[in-house]
Amino acid sequence: MIDANQYEIHALAAASAQGGAYIESLAKTDLARFSTQEWATLVEVIVSAFRDHLSAAYADDPPF
Repeated sequence: MIDANQYEIHALAAASAQGGAYIESLAKTDLARFSTQEWATLVEVIVSAFRDHLSAAYADDPPF
């Protein structure tokens, strides 16, 4: 993401926190040892958190 705005930066932070919480819940940190399902869930958690956070921010302050 080039020149992320304040909402995107906050959404990235929220997504990172959610992804980190999911990884901690698995009690393993070596991504190479994740099952296909664990990896897919991690991606889903991160993407969903980013989308949800950005959607909420833009609902309050649309970018147009």
